[in-house]
Amino acid sequence: MKIVIRAGGIGTRLWPMSRKNNPKQFQNVVGDKSMLRTTYERIQGILKTNKDVFISINKNFIRRALNEIPEIGKSQLIIETATRNTGPAMCLEVCFLEKFCDKKEIIASLPSDDFISDNLAFQGLLESSESFLLNNPEYILTPAISPDYIDTGYTYFKAGKNLQKNSKDAIYQVADIAEKPNYEHCQNLINTGIYYCHTGMYLWQLEHISNLFKFHQKDMYESCCKVVELTLKDEFEKAEKIYSQLEKISIESAITDKVDKIAMSVSNKIGWSDLGKWHIIKKILKPVDDENLIKGNCIVREAKNNLVYSFAPKKIVVVNDVNNLAIIDTKDVLFISSLKNSADVKKIIKKLKEENKEKYL
Repeated sequence: MKIVIRAGGIGTRLWPMSRKNNPKQFQNVVGDKSMLRTTYERIQGILKTNKDVFISINKNFIRRALNEIPEIGKSQLIIETATRNTGPAMCLEVCFLEKFCDKKEIIASLPSDDFISDNLAFQGLLESSESFLLNNPEYILTPAISPDYIDTGYTYFKAGKNLQKNSKDAIYQVADIAEKPNYEHCQNLINTGIYYCHTGMYLWQLEHISNLFKFHQKDMYESCCKVVELTLKDEFEKAEKIYSQLEKISIESAITDKVDKIAMSVSNKIGWSDLGKWHIIKKILKPVDDENLIKGNCIVREAKNNLVYSFAPKKIVVVNDVNNLAIIDTKDVLFISSLKNSADVKKIIKKLKEENKEKYL
């Protein structure tokens, strides 16, 4: 199995901590290591060699990625010259890997911003998923988890036929997909016990996913093949001219929504969460006083259920008599939001762009 760690995003929902010049995957959001480094160490135990891992990264962070993971070389970097969403990014992965891997190889494409509490259980899930795909290469497989809280920002998969009964980790045919349901619908789905939360991870046989891109996204595939050739020669300007013209489209819209043989591998042991939203970070990290999650130079009084992050060392943040807020203070931006809707920053980002204040992004 070859593993790709996707680290090319900006992490907009964790703005203003996550910025274009310092995205979240390079920051110590949980613990004392960056999210990228933590993801690499999580999968180290199943690598036959360090040559089996690749990092998908923006061209501006080549040196930083190599500093974070000195075990790999530049030849293992899949370089994005622009930000185009997961469809083009994963197509680029496929075109790159086709040059260096056997076409029958199983590929795992993993986000760099996940929290997983049990690394050994996660490694076992990847290995059982690989075993399934070696015998069923016509499937796209995605790990999924049983949700323990309501989140309308996720996609949920309904479990159909169990495709691998004699395994410690179940693998189900995906019978239905509910994308970002409203609160009531989401609650009903979870209550059924047969809907699982999509993690954004994918495993597939290289030849199979390549053929799917060639069939469903021919122009994208051909463009990405050209981009790979150019980036391998460090011709980034030429590559960007091609890659930046591709539609910003998710892998789901580009490929997985168009095929029938989608399966999900399920484990209740890995303890997964997406570290892409402030309220999830608060849920994962236990507050010091079980009420407020505080990081930095802060004083909180008569306040409950707040997340307060201060990155301004010469300033103190005082929070008094307020509840359920996300307060993020950086050297140039103070962000205050309800904790519940703190990830909903698209309109703010748009307004900053319209007002030519992109320096704050």
